[in-house]
Amino acid sequence: MVWQKEGQFAYKTFLKKHKVILVFFSFLFVCLSIRLFYLQIIKGDEYTIISQQQRLHNTYEHAPRGIIYSASNAVLAGNEFTYVALYRPYDHHQNPSEQIVKELTKILGREIKPVVDKSLKYGKVVMLADNLTKEEMFKIEEKSLSSKGVSVVKDFRRIYSYPEITGHITGYTSKISSQEVENLSEQGYKMGDYIGKGGIEQAYDKYLQGKDGGWQVEVNARGHQVKAFKYVAPEIGADVYSTIDLKLQKVAYDALKESDAGKGAVVVLDAKTGAVKALVSCPGFDTNKVRGRDFKKYSKDDKNLPLFNRALQAHYPPGSIFKIVTFAAATDILSIDSLDLIHCTGSFELGNRHYACWCKQGHGKLNLISAMAQSCNIYFYQLGLKLGIKNLEKYAKKFYLGKKTGIDLPNEKEGFIPNPEWKKSKSKVIWLKGDTVIFAIGQGALCVTPLQMACMISAIANNGVCHKPYIVDRAVNISGNEIYKHELEFDDKLELTHKTWKLLHEALLETVENGTGKKCKLPGIKVAGKTGTAENPQGKDHGWFVSYAPVDNPEIAMAIFVEHGGGGGLNAVPIGRKIYEAYFNIANDKEEKIVKQ
Repeated sequence: MVWQKEGQFAYKTFLKKHKVILVFFSFLFVCLSIRLFYLQIIKGDEYTIISQQQRLHNTYEHAPRGIIYSASNAVLAGNEFTYVALYRPYDHHQNPSEQIVKELTKILGREIKPVVDKSLKYGKVVMLADNLTKEEMFKIEEKSLSSKGVSVVKDFRRIYSYPEITGHITGYTSKISSQEVENLSEQGYKMGDYIGKGGIEQAYDKYLQGKDGGWQVEVNARGHQVKAFKYVAPEIGADVYSTIDLKLQKVAYDALKESDAGKGAVVVLDAKTGAVKALVSCPGFDTNKVRGRDFKKYSKDDKNLPLFNRALQAHYPPGSIFKIVTFAAATDILSIDSLDLIHCTGSFELGNRHYACWCKQGHGKLNLISAMAQSCNIYFYQLGLKLGIKNLEKYAKKFYLGKKTGIDLPNEKEGFIPNPEWKKSKSKVIWLKGDTVIFAIGQGALCVTPLQMACMISAIANNGVCHKPYIVDRAVNISGNEIYKHELEFDDKLELTHKTWKLLHEALLETVENGTGKKCKLPGIKVAGKTGTAENPQGKDHGWFVSYAPVDNPEIAMAIFVEHGGGGGLNAVPIGRKIYEAYFNIANDKEEKIVKQ
């Protein structure tokens, strides 16, 4: 019958649909199985870590940085502990409620301005208030605000004991920027870290930087804190011991600040090791006030550039202290008889150009030693012409000019030695004899830094042995283990003939005994040195003084630069005298008169 055939047809149709459904669900099962296999087997470990990271949140407690000490163990940079109130949002977009802000405002008695802190890689933390006292911390805990997502963690801030005097030595610290994190992430730095900026803080950050600790907190799916899972105590950074003699540093800074110009740089080195005993750039800046700020914002309106480290970064013409190089080159190459006389009339003609001596009436008859002691330009003009620019350039490099000293501080500049090739490429003009004349007395495009000049005079004090300058002696961790120790480094020895060394030391001694540096003459201590006046087309001349003492067994060497200070013998030499008096414990004349009265 027809209706019987219809039943068979319907059954066959059902079987076909059943097969399709069965195949479809089988396919879904296979896909689900493959997906589960991928998630649980192949990617299982990775997703377990992610799950843990979402379940466990870290509240960081910054590790205190190591302390920076002077050579006599005085604290230059230490830490002051404080507390910070943080709020952990329940999700990525939620900010603290008005109620929480009102409660905290009432407790602290000051306005609360929540700030997003990106210290955590996962999620975010909102900083509610910093610099909390212990009393304020206890009040917050008593109000049970922690149940609402508020927590108080211990933090620290850097405190500098002698901020203006040692600011360019210590540097400062600030929270790391996103760009710095990108550049330094491989070294373990993360958002929220404090990092050194300038000075020892920057150069020795890897030792000073401690290891952060804090609480690992378990949260539920809504982000509420369930329990404190684990606490890791922060590990303080290593202490760094500098070579700075705080007494000399203070004397040098005060003397420079009180000079007529009030600007410049002083570098004092241990002549036997290269250790930096004082490094001054004046005016200084208050490291306690600039921390956490952009240096450019701090200094944009200050024309005195207090943040600029003149000792390492400033380029100045050396003026007459370069006559040391010309003297050595002439004695080595020209075999000049030190008794030969040249008459200085106060002027020198070369072609149609007139070159003057600083002594307008002229020095009269001078030999090699007296010409150096009186810093006669006319004598050294003629030496420069006899030597030629190639020999002068060669000896300038021989005296370590035109390159960095390699001191263990950041941002050192290398100076510049001009030559005929440079002039031709720069101005398309050949080098002239007039260029050689001014080069011989340290003028023109020739540029040096005060640190380079300190290293040069230190090498002369040691008959050519040049110690690489350094400012940190060692670093010691919390366990008392020495994890860094400076090893003495030497540059290639400055080779001059025995005759040249003898005459050079004699000339530098005569400069202080009876020449332009006689204001630095000390009772019982022989000082050797050279003054310099560097012409400044933009204002008053700059003053220089480089020296070492005692002459028979040099202990310290120094370079003093007074910006817009006029003649070196006027402003730079008296600063040198004050430093020597402090180092050798010599009472100055004024103090002696007061005592006698």
